[in-house]
Order: sequence, then C-alpha cells, then structure tokens
Amino acid sequence: MKKTFLMTLIALSISGMSCAQSDTENTAKKQETVQQEFVKERRAQAKMAKNLIEQKVLKDAKKQAKQLKKEGWQPAPGTLPLEKQLTDVYTRMYTYEGRFPKYFIGRSSGRSTSAGMARKQALTRARVDVASQMKLEVAALTEETDMNTELSAGEVETVAKMVDTSQTMIQQSLGRTEVVLDIVRTLDGKTESQVAVSYDGNLAKETLLSIFEKEDAEIKQKLQNLLTK
Repeated sequence: MKKTFLMTLIALSISGMSCAQSDTENTAKKQETVQQEFVKERRAQAKMAKNLIEQKVLKDAKKQAKQLKKEGWQPAPGTLPLEKQLTDVYTRMYTYEGRFPKYFIGRSSGRSTSAGMARKQALTRARVDVASQMKLEVAALTEETDMNTELSAGEVETVAKMVDTSQTMIQQSLGRTEVVLDIVRTLDGKTESQVAVSYDGNLAKETLLSIFEKEDAEIKQKLQNLLTK
C-alpha cells in the first residue's frame, strides 16, 4: 500500500500547483491518472477474500517493519511494537463494508527540532491525506455507474465538483481520527515523526452526504445508495 500513500501525496501536491493554463491541463491529466490507478487498486482490494487479506496484512506489515527499522524508525514512547502497529494499520486498510472502506487511513510525517511540533505536523498532514482519499473513493464509486446506473454522466460530474470544492469542510470534520501508527527517528539532529490516522468509514459517509444536504436531494439519495451497497 506504500504505492497508494505515494499516489495520494502526489495528488495533494498537484492540487497546490500554479493555476496557469498549461499547468492546469497537466495537473488535470496527472490527477486523472492517479484516480484511475486508485480505482483499479481499490477494486482489487475489495474483492480479496478474508484469508487472503490476513495473509497480505502479515506479509506487508512484516516487510515494512523491516524496512522502517533499517531506516532508523522506532515506536514512539508508550506505543505498541512496530510490527503490531503496522498489522493494525494494514488490517484496517484492507477492511471494507460493501464497496466502501470501513476505515480511511491517512499517513504522513513531520520534522522539527521539537518532537511535539514534528508530531503535530505529521498529524495535520495525515488528516489531509484522509480527506484526499475520501475524494478518490467517491470517484471510484461513481466511475462504476456503468454497472449500477445510479448516476448519469452529468450527475457524476456534479458530485466530483462538489466534493472537490468541499475539501476544506471535509478536513474540518476529521477531528475524531485515531492514531494507529506513531513512530519516530532522529535525523541530522532533528526529530522526525511519522503517523497514520484512522477515520471511521461511517463518519466519512455522513460527511460526504452532508455536502449535498441543501444542494440536490436527488443526487444525495443516489449517492447514499452507492455508499450503502
């Protein structure tokens, strides 16, 4: 899943680029590519059988724990061993309710001379990562309308635009995230903190649906149908 995290961070950096015409066109193309890759990977995850998920969780957690230790990372004081933290992260990442994630996992890092400030930076960025993933998840669902015929092409575009313009509101709703990975290391005299936060999928659904509360009741109902399948 490191690939997914990397793609999400790329999407976030793309959104802050210049608004010049040529850059805008390039950004749109890159965002579309990221979205397509996300949709493809998300569908594959949703189809995984439970026993395969358990095997992949253990494999991914062990592999990444080994790599992180090699890079000097260790559990933050008072937290669980690295392997256990990563097992929890990957278990949540691969758990779905229907076609929608049961949890959203956002991950990022921060660096400062102050350990507290480094962790604060990491938490803020991880929540931004969650918001970006929620946006991509809606795109994944609406792209499947050729199979479920819930939304018309025009409605899919409307949903995408409204979710895109509501990123600030989505980020503000992420106060109830749970820290599931909390690791630190010292690099060049500074403390680097890396965290992963978990956001409940049901809360994510409520947040997404609230965007359409006063806008379009019909689209809201169709989106609700997609989110609950």
